Amino acid sequence: MHTLIKDTANLSHRFITHRILWLLILMGALFYVMLARLFHIQIVVGPISNTPQLITTTVTQPIYAPRGNIYDRFGRPLAINIPVHVVTFNPTQTISNEALLELTELFERHNENFENHFPMTTDWPYEFTLGDSQSREFRWKDDMAIPNPETATAAESFLYLRTWFGIDEALSNADARRILNFRTMIFERRFRPQVLVLATDVSSYTIAAIMEQNDFFNGVGIELRTVRYYPQGKYFSHMLGYVGLINAEELAANPDYAHDDVIGKTGLERSMESHLRGVQGIQTVDVNPSTGRQVGIIPETVPSIPGNNVFLTIDAAMQIQTYYILKDYLTEMAIRRLQSNDPREERITYHHVFNNLLRAGWIPVRAIMEAESDSAAYDLRQYVLTHFPEATPSDRAQIIELLTDGIDSGQITPAMMFATMVDIGILSDYNAFDTRINQETATALIIEKLRIGEITPQMANIDPATGSIVVVDVHSGAVLAAVSYPSYDNNRLANGIDAEYFFRINSADPTHPMVNRPFREARAPGSTFKMVTAAAGLEHGIIAPLSTIRCRATFTRAGRPAARCIFSRGESVNVTQAIAISCNYFFFETAFRLGNTPSQRIEVLNQYMAFFGFNERTGVEIGELADDFNRDNTPNIMASPSLKNFLHLSRDPIAPSNQRGWFDGDTIRTAIGQSYNNYSAAMMARYFAQIANNGARLPLHLVDTIENHQGNIVHKSIPVPDDTGMEISSSTWTAIQNGMLQATQGAGTAARHFRDFPVQVAGKTGTAEQTGSRPSHTSFGGYAPFENPQISIYVNIPFGDTRVMPSASTLIARDIIHAFLVPEIETARPTPLNTLVR
Repeated sequence: MHTLIKDTANLSHRFITHRILWLLILMGALFYVMLARLFHIQIVVGPISNTPQLITTTVTQPIYAPRGNIYDRFGRPLAINIPVHVVTFNPTQTISNEALLELTELFERHNENFENHFPMTTDWPYEFTLGDSQSREFRWKDDMAIPNPETATAAESFLYLRTWFGIDEALSNADARRILNFRTMIFERRFRPQVLVLATDVSSYTIAAIMEQNDFFNGVGIELRTVRYYPQGKYFSHMLGYVGLINAEELAANPDYAHDDVIGKTGLERSMESHLRGVQGIQTVDVNPSTGRQVGIIPETVPSIPGNNVFLTIDAAMQIQTYYILKDYLTEMAIRRLQSNDPREERITYHHVFNNLLRAGWIPVRAIMEAESDSAAYDLRQYVLTHFPEATPSDRAQIIELLTDGIDSGQITPAMMFATMVDIGILSDYNAFDTRINQETATALIIEKLRIGEITPQMANIDPATGSIVVVDVHSGAVLAAVSYPSYDNNRLANGIDAEYFFRINSADPTHPMVNRPFREARAPGSTFKMVTAAAGLEHGIIAPLSTIRCRATFTRAGRPAARCIFSRGESVNVTQAIAISCNYFFFETAFRLGNTPSQRIEVLNQYMAFFGFNERTGVEIGELADDFNRDNTPNIMASPSLKNFLHLSRDPIAPSNQRGWFDGDTIRTAIGQSYNNYSAAMMARYFAQIANNGARLPLHLVDTIENHQGNIVHKSIPVPDDTGMEISSSTWTAIQNGMLQATQGAGTAARHFRDFPVQVAGKTGTAEQTGSRPSHTSFGGYAPFENPQISIYVNIPFGDTRVMPSASTLIARDIIHAFLVPEIETARPTPLNTLVR
């Protein structure tokens, strides 16, 4: 009994003194206190207190309107919006320089697309990158409050800003520049404190890093927005253009836009801006003023209205096929020129290709000068530093000259160049890239890379390396394809410009990939113009359909130098035969008979040139050649005395007037598509469509329909023929059209390329010389089928009249006509996923 009592006492003592019991009691007491406090706040104080626990500020914010999409004629997407996360900054908040530097380094580590528009080069001593415009440079310096903005250099401006913004002296100039990139962006918004977008389409790693350091990155936030995306990229870039953040000039012209709005910069994105933009909505939100972060939404919202959708006349599948037909022929011509030993043409070797890769920026100077010792490009860096010890990447011109001289002299070997190209990702790596590559095998290796597409005609830049093609529906003026080669990727310019890429395609690349060749490149049409002269001669009774002119080797009636006719065989031909064999002498004589004086002759010819639309816009909804002429206040686009006078005055304002007069030599060369004739491929395609339509001239158009976000049509393009003010007889059209048919048959200039072709084609070849140091331009225009025309086409290959393939433009046109009118498989074209079915 005594033992039992003793054991019970021991157990009780151990229970009472156990730490868990007292911990439970403490937790219970704390829980009771918490419940009591919660009851007091929610029940007792809550109903009688209107004082908020968090002080907030009410702010009105825009609700961004989705931009309208752009589709091809079958509803395939060409320009769409995709959701992405963006990093923003509220300029009403304060952020440290350390945070801006770390933010930039974070973006760089994760290869993010961040805003990097600080207008100076990346290496000391800095230079401005605002181009040749002194006004732009002054405006930027003035906006940055830099002393003496008229004379301050880039280096002086940099040092002033570094001090002004209190950047730590211990930091390198490179880090200071990283800070100033964002710091100046924020400073620019000091009078308009709207949210800045710092980076677009950021990864989840970047988002997590920013959220983890929420307090350090004060004012920085993450938002879900949409950005513009072009699924077909380079195939439509000239036509579509791209969008970007509005600049000061655009804002002044569009006062209803905000400073952080996106606007169409070029192409249809610009010309269709009013349809594509949409209407922004408004929402009211609560914001924590100490952090600038949103803490709630007040239900006072005006919804946004999406932009309209634009449907084009273009067939995306045929556009892409046309692009590759052109590119493949240019590739084959480059290969043949590398293989050719014809002494009558410039010898092309691997030196030409390597030098162009450097000059055009395909092998970036920065990649060479920053190469590490374990990199293949390091050998080139060492070569540069041996000859130019103080060289930096900003010394681009001098470095390129050093390298090209080294290539030409053999001090830089083909093996070094190929290894560098592998190192920077231009070429794939395999065992052939070793020291065994020599001058004999280098050209063969370049040819191999051309065949598989790792080196392109654009990169090699061997004449011809460019071209343009336009295909038109003759019944409506709808543009079915408009290809420009080379092209560029508009995705790399939209939503924030890739500065290095923009420099390469806009300034460094001699093939000028940003030129919209189908609509803006002016080239002499050569003999494809001769139907204009034929119409003038026939309608004025100078010649008749069956009257003949004896073709001779030279035409001397227009003075010296005599005009030559390389197709002359001494026989007499009528107008139909002259078109078919492209007899220059026939058209020299016809033009000379149009009047008694040079001014009378060109006046008559100009009337017919105007009839065929060579003095006005084609009608497309984007900028074209006529706009460029009108901007320069040029009196005429077509070859004429006033155009000649304007051009001579612009080149030499004090030239004697007798050098600017119009002479018979000018007229007869105009009559065969040379002299001052320079037109776009689109103008020529419309001209051939007009011939197919017996003179009815339809304006060209790229936009078919425009629909609002509810699917209602707000615009429909309806073809209305232009009033040309002239009627041409049916006998004239018959003579001209039969001449074009014979050009692709029998003894015609294009006959051998259309032999056994399944469709009858009315066509005309053309050649025009621009300079004696390069090949002539070559072109082909026409329409098909002959009896029931559906399409017209014009192909222009600048500097394409080479001995390796002198009929390239004709071959290209033949294959494109076949693709449009003789499809291999007679089935409906597939509709890709995620598109509208129309």
